[in-house]
Amino acid sequence: MNRTLVVALAGLLVALVAVAVFWPSFDNEFIWDDPIVFQRQLPYFDSLSNVFTPPKSIPQFGTHYYRPLGVVSYQIDEAIAQRFWPLEQRDQARQRVYHASVIFYHALASVLVLLLGLHFARLSGLSESMGLAAALGGSLLFAVHPIHVECVSWMAGRADVLCTIFAIATMLTWLRHRRRGHWADAVAVGGFALAAMLCKETGVGLLLLLPVLDMLLPRPEREARPAEGSSRAERRRLARKKGSAPTPTGLLTLFWPRWLALAVATGLYFMLRSKALDSGHLRDSGASIGALFGAVGWYFKKFFWPAPQSAFITLVPGGWWTVCGVLIVAAAAGLAWYARRGSALGELAAVGFFLALLAPSLAIVAYRISETPLAERYLYAPSVGLCLLITLLAARLVSLTPLARHPVPAMAVVLVGCLVVGVPMAYATVEREKVWQNNLAFWQDTVLKAPGEGLPHLHLGLTYNEMDYTEKAIEEYKLALEQYDDAEGRSKAYNNLGSAYIRLGRLEEASEALAGALREVPRYATATYNLALVQLRRARQARDPRERARLTNEALSGFRAALKINPRYVKAHYQYGALLLGLGRRELAAEHLRKAISLAPSSGEAKAARKLLERREE
Repeated sequence: MNRTLVVALAGLLVALVAVAVFWPSFDNEFIWDDPIVFQRQLPYFDSLSNVFTPPKSIPQFGTHYYRPLGVVSYQIDEAIAQRFWPLEQRDQARQRVYHASVIFYHALASVLVLLLGLHFARLSGLSESMGLAAALGGSLLFAVHPIHVECVSWMAGRADVLCTIFAIATMLTWLRHRRRGHWADAVAVGGFALAAMLCKETGVGLLLLLPVLDMLLPRPEREARPAEGSSRAERRRLARKKGSAPTPTGLLTLFWPRWLALAVATGLYFMLRSKALDSGHLRDSGASIGALFGAVGWYFKKFFWPAPQSAFITLVPGGWWTVCGVLIVAAAAGLAWYARRGSALGELAAVGFFLALLAPSLAIVAYRISETPLAERYLYAPSVGLCLLITLLAARLVSLTPLARHPVPAMAVVLVGCLVVGVPMAYATVEREKVWQNNLAFWQDTVLKAPGEGLPHLHLGLTYNEMDYTEKAIEEYKLALEQYDDAEGRSKAYNNLGSAYIRLGRLEEASEALAGALREVPRYATATYNLALVQLRRARQARDPRERARLTNEALSGFRAALKINPRYVKAHYQYGALLLGLGRRELAAEHLRKAISLAPSSGEAKAARKLLERREE
């Protein structure tokens, strides 16, 4: 059968398996801060310049992250939801479109793993049949791995998936440029590398990986492939014939086009990043070198044995994990030395891919960038290397047996082995997806895995609040207050506690809680807004006209203060406009009501604002 057709059919199989295993996530609800993306963040990205240079004061927008292509992917999803679904079905449409796109991206990434595996198998000197078996097996393992649930089932985890797509595309064009030397391939290397970095910081690992591999791998024109059924001696002879890595005198001649492309991509990336982000300093977390090795060991273990899986991991393990990390790095260095003899080049590239794309995530261990220094989603891109490493080693092992003379049985052994491992992995993936189906399942699981952390209790409280279990929500907010030891976390817990008290009509307790939130973080728009709501409620309950007027003025001042902190605060625009309309200040009221509509056209506040404006015009 034609090789291109075989590879195409293999790619189709991999894509179908990836979609089938993650299809349950298609109907997932939005989890965690998902709604914030399209309700409060996307309205800020109303032009191309705002995508690449984000406006200041975007609600809950990471100050250390620069991922404009992730924003573009959200805009594409939002455009699809708006184009094909009416306004009243927009929320349900968003759920499906935002999740379906990530499943599609994962399927595409899995197919690219197949193509990358074929190239790595070629570097390892495997025969065509064994190379196909290794590539297909590795891509199937990648497609069903349970460690990927956090990236694929959570629509906000797409940054890792998109980065992986462009990182693999970079590797493929880099390998092609090594063989052909065309300028177009060199330009593609730079373009794809830039795209990977613009998806997520993980892509910066390519700047380490590609030059190192260029130094270690032999000249492509010396590569040769053994024929089907060739003897072990012939395979060893061809491996030796590949020669060693290029001498330093020939490096610039061989590599400068793609190195120049990478240099340009790097310069563009850091120029855009520095222009977009504040030049604030990262805080040292106090983590030791041992902690970095411990993180490497932890990620390595998580790939081979993901259980127990958790979305909230706050501690970096030490002890044996540190020893494991040191051994892994030492083994990689040993493999690099061994590969210079012309053997195990594909395995070297796979290990390099794992370590290089894991390296940027270790910055989160070294600096206080996130509450969670470790996360399963950070393993999405690096796992490409480990999936292919396993199957390349399996194919190499089978090639050393008499089965190597019989391509079909040899392929079957590798693929059956992958099937034996892959089926339980797929089952574990489907089971883990159930945790991501809705907020209640997710946060109950997270609290169970991290009972001593504030954030899981805070969000479980929010979930209970949305389900009208307000008393349960208050209990969780109080637990969050007990666990948080930072001002930002405590301010959120106080604010949510105050909001719950407002809902129950317990305005005195609400006022105390919201005052606590503003003590922790004085410029907190949401707490300022909620305190204004308390004053508005009190004004409506007041019997004395002077007291009512005083409280109304305090509410007006509170809404103005919230809008001063966050000029794009939709709820504040609506409440301020509605209050002004009730006071007869029609022009200013209409201005704020229209602003609420323009900022979030499909929101509940926008619908209510339209009704108020219609009544005003009657």
